[in-house]
Amino acid sequence: MRELIGKGGVLLLPLSLACANPNWGAYFNTYYNIQQLVKRIERLEREGDTLKVRPKYDSLEAKAAYLIKYYPNSKYLPEAIFYLGLAFSRKGQYEKAAQKFREFLKYFPNHRLAQRARIELARVYALDPRFRNRVLDALGDVRNNEALYWLAYAMHKSGDNKSAAEYLLRIKDLDKKDPLYRKYLLLGVDIFLSLGDLDKAQEFLREYLSLDLKPSERKLAQEKKGDLLLKQKKYDEALETYRSIDLPPGSEDAGRISYKIAKILLLKGDTSSALKELDAASKSSSDYKWRAMLLAGRIKLIQGDYNGAAVLFDRVFKNAPDRWKRKAYRIKLILDEWKRLQAKDPPHLYRKAEILYFYLGKTEQAESLWTYIADSLKDTLYAPKALYALTYISLQKGDTQIALRFKKRLKDEYPKSGLYDIVSTLLGI
Repeated sequence: MRELIGKGGVLLLPLSLACANPNWGAYFNTYYNIQQLVKRIERLEREGDTLKVRPKYDSLEAKAAYLIKYYPNSKYLPEAIFYLGLAFSRKGQYEKAAQKFREFLKYFPNHRLAQRARIELARVYALDPRFRNRVLDALGDVRNNEALYWLAYAMHKSGDNKSAAEYLLRIKDLDKKDPLYRKYLLLGVDIFLSLGDLDKAQEFLREYLSLDLKPSERKLAQEKKGDLLLKQKKYDEALETYRSIDLPPGSEDAGRISYKIAKILLLKGDTSSALKELDAASKSSSDYKWRAMLLAGRIKLIQGDYNGAAVLFDRVFKNAPDRWKRKAYRIKLILDEWKRLQAKDPPHLYRKAEILYFYLGKTEQAESLWTYIADSLKDTLYAPKALYALTYISLQKGDTQIALRFKKRLKDEYPKSGLYDIVSTLLGI
């Protein structure tokens, strides 16, 4: 092998081998370029330079895919599959990434990158809400600090903060220069805030603030401080802290902060200002925009603006990821039906009252509408139904005497109605 090494440590290929394999140089250079690219990506990630690192992921995907396609029998095939998964993962294409890491672990379980692949697969599962229950299986018996971090993260995001805290507190001897250390501290703040252990959350935040933080990290620390103040019910201080964070309008971070400000404004009873903040959040690139639309929709329901609410729930249903789409689906169907109902049509009026009572929680409005039908639309089939509905509402409110009055009206005004027997059974009389 020594005779193949030239000056500067460059690998020299024998002429006969080069002639027999005209693509060998391209093949070797492809893998070498992948290695160098990965080193640059790791350095940029450590430095937190997100603008420069993003296009590198596209380049890594292209180079790894090229090696897999044109050199499928290469000894570097495992690395190419791993790095393709890594590129997908960093670009947020979690299903594709998971597929590649699973493929790697299936065919190369004893490779030197196998443990790294398990951790990367666990990371993918932790970041994708659909697969958080698979993190433990992905890790197998790997329990280093990074594995424990992703277990804690997945448990926290799934709402099991007790288990999250147990995993987090098992992380030991992290170097303060390790990028994982900062993520660990921030996750600690979130977990202990969720558990209501404000002293522990403050301890993690204090340690984070003691580090030499970049401007973006200091803004994140300010947000966590606002979260802590909010948990302490110091609403004015939390509001001031959130508003002090200078963020580009429409950015992911700005959308998240607008949503948090809106929640405080609602607690303070300032619904109008809250709706403005929710509108700003809904126009951001943040995943919080879907929460903002759903919350704004619920506010409009309370205000009686059903058409405005319908627009917001429809936007979520048509454009949001599945987990938000499911939250909007049921109320969207109801509001779509509401928009189709005519104002003066007796069956439509009766259905509106049902929607108000059973789906929107508007008991008084439903009662008023059923009263109108019972008193003013006596020549329709819906008047006795309205009396039955009023009997039911009165019983639910505990007003038995009023329920009996509606029962008597049903008997006197509609003696042939089959509903009288049902009401009798309902009253137990």
